[in-house]
Amino acid sequence: MRRKTPLHVQVSMIVSCFMALVYVGGGLFLMASSSSFGFLKAGTWERILLGVLLVGYGCFRAQRAWKIYKDISES
Repeated sequence: MRRKTPLHVQVSMIVSCFMALVYVGGGLFLMASSSSFGFLKAGTWERILLGVLLVGYGCFRAQRAWKIYKDISES
């Protein structure tokens, strides 16, 4: 018989998936948009670097969420 997954583990997985999408989307938006929001001018290397870092961190978060999902499905 399969054990029920604790609620805090399920919530952690859902939040990790959501935040991974937020970070990747934010990074892509920074790199692709021309809106500066008074923070970084469009097309500067700092803006591209920040976008790449956000996408990379989003991928890291997605990998961690996938690991939690696999641990849940195996138990």
